[in-house]
Parts: sequence; structure tokens; C-alpha cells
Amino acid sequence: MRDGTIPLGMADGRVMPLARPDRRRGGARYGEYEVLAPLANGGMGGVYLASHVVTGEKVALKVLDAHFADHREVVTRLYNEHAMASRAGHPGVVDIRSAARSIDNLPYLVMEYLDGETLAQLVERGPLDLSSIVAFGAQIAGAVAALHQGGVVHCDLKPENLFVCSDRLWGDLPAVKVIDFGVSRLVDEPPPDDASIAGTPAYMAPEQWKGHPSPASDVYALGCVLFELVTGNPPFDGSLPELMNKHCDARPARPSWLRAGMPAVLERLILRALAKDPAQRPSMEQLAAELAELADIALASETLRMAV
Repeated sequence: MRDGTIPLGMADGRVMPLARPDRRRGGARYGEYEVLAPLANGGMGGVYLASHVVTGEKVALKVLDAHFADHREVVTRLYNEHAMASRAGHPGVVDIRSAARSIDNLPYLVMEYLDGETLAQLVERGPLDLSSIVAFGAQIAGAVAALHQGGVVHCDLKPENLFVCSDRLWGDLPAVKVIDFGVSRLVDEPPPDDASIAGTPAYMAPEQWKGHPSPASDVYALGCVLFELVTGNPPFDGSLPELMNKHCDARPARPSWLRAGMPAVLERLILRALAKDPAQRPSMEQLAAELAELADIALASETLRMAV
């Protein structure tokens, strides 16, 4: 269940089957953009590399599958991605430029094209050093803090939704972008009437399991991501009911038990982010500031060896 997002209205954890790639999509037109090649395929549509027919600028198009073109909830959720991402105005949040329908009635988004790979793909090749982890964490926390200031809760922070750009830098490291706002919601948005939940089980805070996500839930999710980057695995695993029980009631292992040389100051920060009580977690702004400070220390000393 680690990689499976629970879509809205599917609180039992069922995941929709993947749609087959549409091989006819190459050369299709979406407004002023022409599709060049498929980039990714998901359960409700695909993402395609496209170029502006006049300027040649490369963009990514997120296009809903024809089966969902008239599904009001799915279309609304797609268009909400544009509305949510636009509230941040931060370079660490993917730029979703517009939302529209094609001449054959397919809803789509126009997004900046990102060259690189997800954080999940990056760590598949091997563990990151601690200096890189805190630097990546500082970037992510800063971007999500901007989302929170704009009144948005991401609700699905995980390595698969964090994109490491090969052509952009943050200091001496690749820049990281927060992507995929498919289940994001406004801070003051009332909970759904059907008490459904949305998110990825391995990264969901206790209150999110109860259908009440808040900015503090994103802090918890980033704590899970940092725990995974440090140790190689999220804090908890198991079946869907086991994950719910562990996130709500079980104490995570200390990262220093799982990784030698773990600095106490970083361990404390991760465990604070993983507090069961949202009020005991730092804000995302605080998390960004503390991670940035650790990143500066690491840069100055060349190693991440911090005092207890």
C-alpha cells in the first residue's frame, strides 16, 4: 500500500486500474500546444510532452482520459490542481499555467515541463548522504510553507510527488519541485459529507486518517519522507488497517537505531514532525528554517556532524 494513493471517495483503499497508454495521442492538439510524446500514464489519464505551435516552448500536458471527461468530481479535482498550485507563487511548486478543454472535450492542464526524476526514483539507486537529505528537505519545506501561506494543504507529500530537476539548481544541489495536487484542499475547506479520506497510507498523519487534514498533516508527511530518506523505509509498514493503527498509535523507531552516525539534532527534528498530536509538531515554516540551518552547517563543515 505504500505507493497507492487513496482517491477521493475510495476510503477502503481500492485503487483504480491503470488505463492503457493512448498511442494515438502523438500529434494531437490542445489549444496552442501539440503533443510530442507520452511522459507518464495513470489511472485517470496521462501526461504528455508538448510544444507551443508558435514559440516551440516545451510544456507538459496532463490530460484526463475520455472515460472521465464528463465525470464532474474528477474534472473538478483536475481543475482544482491549477487553482491550488497557483496559490503558492513559489519556485519550488510546479507551475500549472492553465486549465482547459480540448476540441474533443478532454479536460487538461498546461504545466511547466520538468526534466529529471522523482525523489523516489533517485533514492532507488542508493541512499543519499545526510547533507543532501537536509538540503532537499529545506527546499521541500519552504515550498510547502508557501502553499500553507496560500491556504492550501497538499495532503499527499511523498517521494513520488517530489521532483528532482536535472537542469535547475538550489545552491550546489538539484532543485526540487512539489508536484501533484490531485487531493489537495483548502485549509478552511469543510470535511466531505461522506467522511472519505485522501492521501497515501504510508505518509498519512493520524488526523488525516480521520478525514481532517491540516497544514500539520503535511508536516507529518514530510517527517515520514525524511525518515525514509535517512533509514531507507517509511516509519511504518503493513496492511491498510495496520498502517492506520500504527500511524495513529505506534511510536516510530528512532532513526539512529537504523542509520549509524545519525546526528541527534536531525533525529529530534524528524521525531518532532512525527508527533501524534498536531499541536506538538513544528509549523512548516519552522521546519524549513531548521532544515535550512542544518543545510548551512553541513555546507560549512562538509559533513553533517552536529553536536548533541
